[in-house]
Amino acid sequence: MDETQTNNGSAYDKGIGDDLRQIGVVTKYELLKHIRSKRMVVFVAIAALLFSLITVLSIFLDGGLPDDKKEFMKTYLSMVNLLIVIGVSLFCASTIAAEFEERTALLMFPRPIKKTSFFLGKVLACYVVCGVIIAVYYLACMLLSLVAAGGLDMNVFGSLGIALMFMFGAGGFALLMSSIFKRGAMAVIVTIAVLMLVFNIVDSMLSVFGTEPVYSITYAAKDILNFIAQDPLHLEIDISEFIPSVEMVISEWNPSHLKAFSIAAIWGVVTTTISALLFKRKEF
Repeated sequence: MDETQTNNGSAYDKGIGDDLRQIGVVTKYELLKHIRSKRMVVFVAIAALLFSLITVLSIFLDGGLPDDKKEFMKTYLSMVNLLIVIGVSLFCASTIAAEFEERTALLMFPRPIKKTSFFLGKVLACYVVCGVIIAVYYLACMLLSLVAAGGLDMNVFGSLGIALMFMFGAGGFALLMSSIFKRGAMAVIVTIAVLMLVFNIVDSMLSVFGTEPVYSITYAAKDILNFIAQDPLHLEIDISEFIPSVEMVISEWNPSHLKAFSIAAIWGVVTTTISALLFKRKEF
């Protein structure tokens, strides 16, 4: 039997049912690997540290936690986009590169499993791990809001939806870096640098020239907090201010909920698809 046929899965093609079974098996074992990994410990520790720091600083610097439901959630969600970037960098940015760097994929490819099923299983595991931690962080904020603020701002569920979609878009970019670079560490560094620095610099420069940064994934992330701060049906806001010191009009753009969701979804679909194509063509 031709090895190429085996790798491509054509000799073992039993239909979509078998493909889904393969994806499920890969996802299961990838989840177990993530749960037992040091990356999981680091990510959970960072999420807990962020939650604790916000709580402690609010008590000691502001004299207590906000008693307004909206202000309470704005305080605790102000850094959630950073938490998401860290999460996708830890899990998505290394998941593909590590297979080739450590040559662990050699154990899988000679077996009757499609590269596509293998890729999708690994991707689903990364998204599930990151999504669950983000959702648990939101849940902790909601429970504390019920106790400290006496209620819950229902817009938090819309914010969670945007946060998960931003995770999908940022995770797709991280997967793309993981498919391009041969070393997981390099993919992680580039992912963090681009998502935390490059995109924000580009967003700021576009604002200086009065251009809405609709092509930026970090622009969509602004709606995570805006969903709490603004009315649920608000449209995008363009705040322009003339700065005398530079004699320029600086614009600040805020996307509508639909636009933020669409930008993140497009980023996720396009980058994940390109990553899958690169993965299928990649050789040892």
